[in-house]
Amino acid sequence: MQGSLGQPPIIIRSSRMTAALMLLIDVGFVAIGVMMARDPEESAIIAYLIAGFFALGIPIFVWRVIRPDTMTLTKDGITWQGMFKTDHWPWTEVQDFRAYKPASRTIAKHVGFDFTDGNDPATTKWMGVGGSFGTGWELSAVDLADLLNKARAMWLRTRR
Repeated sequence: MQGSLGQPPIIIRSSRMTAALMLLIDVGFVAIGVMMARDPEESAIIAYLIAGFFALGIPIFVWRVIRPDTMTLTKDGITWQGMFKTDHWPWTEVQDFRAYKPASRTIAKHVGFDFTDGNDPATTKWMGVGGSFGTGWELSAVDLADLLNKARAMWLRTRR
């Protein structure tokens, strides 16, 4: 993490270690699919579908190891730069950052938030949050949510 509340911008990156681990798991599933295809007792079509499906993830995880997503916190708001898209939310549009589990069997916690305009997207009913930054950042979900709440409170107060 670069920067601080006193010296913005704060730049938080997605974890390269998490992306590397996911890449290894992905390559493992591709290898399993290829080994299944070589087994005459296994269905070659299913095996190649498995290998092909997981092979699609390899370039994504390689990219995320080389160039991780970034979340930039400034006095103006949050900018999330991902692989294909950049989103920006002013502090006045988001609130109540919190760690949550998107499903009861999920191990990792994600960072969620609500929109201030009262808009109740479908995700609020399903997950209990209006939006999500997902998981896999340099900071834990609890620490990132705490930092986002502190930044919002501090920088909204200084704008008035």
